Amino acid sequence: MRIGSSGDGGSPWAQAIIGLLLLLVVVSIPIALSGPFSPGPEPVHVKFLAVNDFHGQFPDGQKLDGEPAGSAPVLASYLKGAMADADDATTFIVFPGDVVGASPPESGLLLDEPTLLFFNSFADDCSKMVATFGNHEFDRGVDELLRIVHGGNGTTTVTRLVDPYPGAVAEYVCSNVVWRENGTLLAAPYTILDAGGAKIAFIGATTTKTPSIQRPVYVEDLVFQDETESINRYVPEIQQQGVHAVVVLLHEGGEQDPYDGPTRDGGNVTGRVAEIVAGLDPDVDLVLSGHTHKFTNAYLENAGGNPVLVTQAYSYGRAFADVDLVIDPLTGEVSHASAEIVPAYKARVTPDPEAVSLLRMSEEAVGPLTNRVVVVASAEITRLETDAGESALGNLVADSQRAAMGADIAFITTGSLRADIEEGNVTWGDLYAVQPFSSTVLSMTLTGEQVLEALERQWETPLPPHNLAVSGLSYAFDESKPVGSRVTEVRVDGVVLDPNAEYTVAMVDFLATGGDGYTIFTEGKNVVYGPLDRDALVAYMESLPGPVDVKVEGRITKVA
Repeated sequence: MRIGSSGDGGSPWAQAIIGLLLLLVVVSIPIALSGPFSPGPEPVHVKFLAVNDFHGQFPDGQKLDGEPAGSAPVLASYLKGAMADADDATTFIVFPGDVVGASPPESGLLLDEPTLLFFNSFADDCSKMVATFGNHEFDRGVDELLRIVHGGNGTTTVTRLVDPYPGAVAEYVCSNVVWRENGTLLAAPYTILDAGGAKIAFIGATTTKTPSIQRPVYVEDLVFQDETESINRYVPEIQQQGVHAVVVLLHEGGEQDPYDGPTRDGGNVTGRVAEIVAGLDPDVDLVLSGHTHKFTNAYLENAGGNPVLVTQAYSYGRAFADVDLVIDPLTGEVSHASAEIVPAYKARVTPDPEAVSLLRMSEEAVGPLTNRVVVVASAEITRLETDAGESALGNLVADSQRAAMGADIAFITTGSLRADIEEGNVTWGDLYAVQPFSSTVLSMTLTGEQVLEALERQWETPLPPHNLAVSGLSYAFDESKPVGSRVTEVRVDGVVLDPNAEYTVAMVDFLATGGDGYTIFTEGKNVVYGPLDRDALVAYMESLPGPVDVKVEGRITKVA
């Protein structure tokens, strides 16, 4: 059909219609060629299950809020349940240090190989496992640390659940521990892993306090560099590889008031972790922390003022951090981060059969030693402290070390107490679990003035991580007085302390080398070495008339 005449090319209306038709054709061609509409790539969902400070806690015996919690079989059920509920999220299991060390006999007597085998069993259920070192990974020295990570039997002759020992499946990273001789790193500082459409960098760092809370001989060849500076050193290198989702595994922590549910705004986090996070590179998104055995689930600001999700899930496998991240696949940036600290209560799950089997193998291996009944306890002997810092278990252990050395006084650090003694039959294994460090008890000569200085040190900056339990002496303190003069009275065997007199003082070698910041003990003279701490406790318990009942005696008095 023609519109208009042939002579003038058609009317203006005809020309407009033809132009419109031509425009529609031109616009429709690329749409037709492009096919159906294609949206951009979907956000990448990532889940982290973080277990900090497990300490080889294979068997049960721990509690959280008064309810039995933890053990390998119970924790395994929770972790597998969380992975099953992860839907399409890529899942990583991560360990911010102290996976092993200070472990109960079912793991510790077997050089903690059972614990690494336990966590290796999750390799097929998650995308990857990543870990960093804690201070307790150094409990048997660097050579043994490297063996437990990389595998091999070495020169050890313990019973093996898997022979040869295969090492850890988890990839270990640490940015701030270097060899003193040449400054090279003990492990790779970071790793970059695929999260199913996005890349994530994991940087590790270990507390710089390690030399002060570890036997010097085990770390004398290493330097523990500043955590913040070490982490930041590698962020530009990671960014150059196009990665902007940065996760830190930090074996240093803090604490805040616990709560249930997803991360809340405004949490008041105290401790070194807050100082470290404040200095971190603006690209750091998540810090999975440990070391202080406390609850943390908060947003803290990094050096760029950006929110950083910071978590810590108590200790001993009694809980874990269940973290959800969302990453923009186009920019690689984290667009959402939230976490929940999930308690692993024993009564609320069925223990994992595979972990139960592994635990039974461990128990059978150490059973001939651990199952021997030493004594009967007529009541529970616990670490629960009075407001003055005294506990029945602390008194008992300090008494055992004073008796072992025939000393006037004994000091222990309360951080060395790792398990309570239950009412009823008390086995050798139960007593090992109380002090799983295999430290050597010794005695030294100190003046009364030095004894007083050790007591005052409990309030001095930097604050020691743990206070002292005592035997053979009693003292009173007043926190309203200035630091350095808070101890108002000290008596040794009922007699007022003489600053100029000399006293024999028992303690373990860790304290004697200035452990936990009690450096005054390095000035002791006439050092005499005795038994292992656990053997001292066993011998002392055997010497007591049964059934044993230990109570708080008022050795430490807090002046109101």
